[in-house]
Amino acid sequence: NNYDGNLIHNRFAYTFFKKRTLPIGNIVTFRSPMHVEADGMIDHEDVMQNDFIYSDDAINFCWEIPGLDSFGAVAWQRLFNTGIANVLQSFINAPIEVDGDDLIVHKEFTSGGIIQTKGKCSVSITYSTNNVAIGHTGINIVAGHKAPAHAFSTNLTDEQTIDFMKEVIDMFYALNDDMFIATTKVIV
Repeated sequence: NNYDGNLIHNRFAYTFFKKRTLPIGNIVTFRSPMHVEADGMIDHEDVMQNDFIYSDDAINFCWEIPGLDSFGAVAWQRLFNTGIANVLQSFINAPIEVDGDDLIVHKEFTSGGIIQTKGKCSVSITYSTNNVAIGHTGINIVAGHKAPAHAFSTNLTDEQTIDFMKEVIDMFYALNDDMFIATTKVIV
């Protein structure tokens, strides 16, 4: 199955977690190719520019977090993607710059016969509906020939992919739990 973007068009946590749906949010992660075209896109700018998403093999993180408006959703997405970058750096042994919601790997690679000094290993989008943030971050394992020339392949092994996914899931829940606890300890 391909990730086509449709999963995050509606709330989905209850579908996967039922009575384990948490007030601090839930995350699902899976490995699949990404093939997101106009019907699955949320980013209006990307649709207008026909900037669709392709990856032959990717790790997909989809989250749902209650209690966030649009600004909060974007702020949380950027914090989460920074956390993903921190985890990923140790797997690929290269510095990662977070530029907005993009993860830029500073490591030389060749794409289409052209040597690149850095590349984008991620795609990410979030939005808020009815005060619930829903979003996706995809990390390329193998970007593939349909991806843009600046797309970086992390080339994680199967074992690294599983370990990386577990570490990001643990980071997600630790981050959200810690943020929730911080909201409960103010005494003013």
